[in-house]
Amino acid sequence: LLYTIKFEIVTAMHGRLKVKTTAEKEAERNAEREKKKLFYQKGMNKIKAMFNSGNRSVDLLNLMMKILENIPEFGTLWNWRRVILLDMFSRSATAKTDACSDSNGADSNDGCAKLDCSADDDKDVKDCDVPNKLDLICSEKLFVARCLEMNPKAYSLWLHRRWLIEQNPAEDLIKEELGLCNQFLKYDERNFHCWDYRRFIVRIGKIPPSKELEVSTSLIERNFSNYSAWHYRSTLLDVRDEECVRGELEWTQNAYFTDPSDQSVWLYYQWLLGREKQPDKLLSALFDPHNNTIHVLFNNLLYESPTNIEISDKAGTAIPLRGGWSSPTTPSRIWSSDICTGSEVTVKCGSDTVTVHPTFSIGISTPNICPGTPLTAPTDIVTEQLDNIRELYELEPDNKWVMLTLVNMMHATQPHKTKEQC
Repeated sequence: LLYTIKFEIVTAMHGRLKVKTTAEKEAERNAEREKKKLFYQKGMNKIKAMFNSGNRSVDLLNLMMKILENIPEFGTLWNWRRVILLDMFSRSATAKTDACSDSNGADSNDGCAKLDCSADDDKDVKDCDVPNKLDLICSEKLFVARCLEMNPKAYSLWLHRRWLIEQNPAEDLIKEELGLCNQFLKYDERNFHCWDYRRFIVRIGKIPPSKELEVSTSLIERNFSNYSAWHYRSTLLDVRDEECVRGELEWTQNAYFTDPSDQSVWLYYQWLLGREKQPDKLLSALFDPHNNTIHVLFNNLLYESPTNIEISDKAGTAIPLRGGWSSPTTPSRIWSSDICTGSEVTVKCGSDTVTVHPTFSIGISTPNICPGTPLTAPTDIVTEQLDNIRELYELEPDNKWVMLTLVNMMHATQPHKTKEQC
């Protein structure tokens, strides 16, 4: 019986994984960290010594690769790589040779010289002939792409790749880079590093906006919530073409009827209706009685000091300024000036009027009952769109985006009746 019990216990243990204790896991992690630390220190000491001695070889680039493959966001090493590459570009142009490309065994498929990543740290580093500039750029791009797979949001990587393209903005490379952007936007459609890089490629490649509009359309149709694609679209449209805007509004209508709760669609829709710059408007004024200083606030940034402001007292007598209007920064929405009075004053700028009292108080020109984006599109376009939003409001009466857009439109078309209707 005792033998049977022992046999059953031993049998029950077979096939089971031994669960490591927390202490064992922590010990393994510490050992791994220590191993990486020693690898990093040894590699960096050798790289620093070689770089400071004036070494500008492919072998030094290979040693840097070993560190960057583990720490791809290491900006200092990418800076050093650019120094080395510039030196090699210069020597390559002088020597007119691609011997290093042949000795390293250029890949017949992509024509790129391969930098050897398997050099032994313990061996002396020897220089070789300088590869061809285009081969160097191609090989470096392949390496950066591998690093981007590990960390697609590293500033240093996108900056380095941008620098490489600036060295040789050939047409075939531009197409490659657009493909790379498409690939990484599939991984993360809101990767702003990739979007910035795409705008750079589009600019130097002189790609027409119509082509990029097709890209944004494809991304949006795949995911209505892709706010980055909506924003990118706003930088491509010719908003001076009214027919283009009407077509865009119709296309956007399909989006917000499909998913009324998607804020990306509504923000873009409000931009379409309020894309034009508003006229300069005086919002408020503040009077400082201790220093006899008046401060005014505008809705827009002013690049020059305001010239059409009139200040008067209770009797309507004009009050002169002691000096002109000034601001700590330019452009600015806030401007200040000293005045020769300590009584109640009225500030007038065009049709906007603000009254401030001789205390540290603020005067407001016109209450804004509409907190959303002001609509500056032509009234006929807003009126047409208002019918669509009212129809959607009947279907979605509790949707905050529908209600906000409806109030904005009512305020733009019938500002005096909006408050009563709300």
